[in-house]
Amino acid sequence: MAGASSAEMVAAVSNAGSLGSFGASPLPVDQLRDTIHKIRSLTSKPFNINLFASSTEDIDHSLPMGADYKALLTGYHKELGLGELPTPRPIFGPAEAQLQVLIDEKVPVISFHFGIQAHQVAAIHAAGLKVLCSATTVEEALQLDQLGVDAIIAQGTEAGGHRGTFIGPSEQGLIGTLALVPQIVDRVSVPVIAAGGIMDGRGIVACAALGASAVQMGTAFLGCAETPLADIWRQKLFAASASDTLVTRAISGKPARGLRNRYITEVESLKENLLPYPLHYSMSGPLRSAAIKASNPDFLGMWSGQGVGLFRSMPAAKLIATLLEEVAEARRHLAPD
Repeated sequence: MAGASSAEMVAAVSNAGSLGSFGASPLPVDQLRDTIHKIRSLTSKPFNINLFASSTEDIDHSLPMGADYKALLTGYHKELGLGELPTPRPIFGPAEAQLQVLIDEKVPVISFHFGIQAHQVAAIHAAGLKVLCSATTVEEALQLDQLGVDAIIAQGTEAGGHRGTFIGPSEQGLIGTLALVPQIVDRVSVPVIAAGGIMDGRGIVACAALGASAVQMGTAFLGCAETPLADIWRQKLFAASASDTLVTRAISGKPARGLRNRYITEVESLKENLLPYPLHYSMSGPLRSAAIKASNPDFLGMWSGQGVGLFRSMPAAKLIATLLEEVAEARRHLAPD
């Protein structure tokens, strides 16, 4: 939920009895600290802050941009009147400095995407805090279990946004939630949180039947007023179905699921390697900003899970209340009197 998080959303979800989460990977440390303070001004309940793994910062900055991508991007800039191309740069982290802020501020729950290191788990536990991390395969879940995380987020391929794969080729991590969750549950010693394609109470009950102790939902909350989402992105979500989403490297350089648009289609047609993540992602920053201002979906990174056909709009607290009602109804349907 990096870029689609707000203190108001976190607080509303936590105040409604769930665990509100903030995607903080792009925030400088001072802004991160201010965000934590704002969340605490709005709720006294536990909440989660999510970071990207520090290993994603180990990139080769000397790799050149492909000539075809540069030409394509130059054309986009001329089309939108944006001037010179930006310089490739890191746009997330530094994770270690961000983590220290979370530890200093005693954030109750800290989660990681793209893996976690042993010293980070130890530091979080030494501060008396909880740590979660996503896994896209059983092998990743076993490693996280050995590292001592408090719970594992089983990220099925249906999930919107970046794939969290950190062991082996990303193609090996394209496992559906229905297949992934029970296999992880059977192999690890900690609670498993199901993620990917879960949009309503039926999905929650199904994941519980698979052995999940909880679910993580992202796309379902993009329709909430507390989520700082571009109007055109939200409109596209309302009009979309599962077949409109795809996993692509075109937006960021790492595999991620979102809604297909012109930028994705044209970047995917290139016959050359992209810059490494997140340098490639940084190159489209001006395009994405201009697209938001112009309500132009052609150049946005519109992350979305495959459950998008069940997308709806309501305040976060009402959504959680609705989900609880749907869970009760689904259970009644499965075990009628």
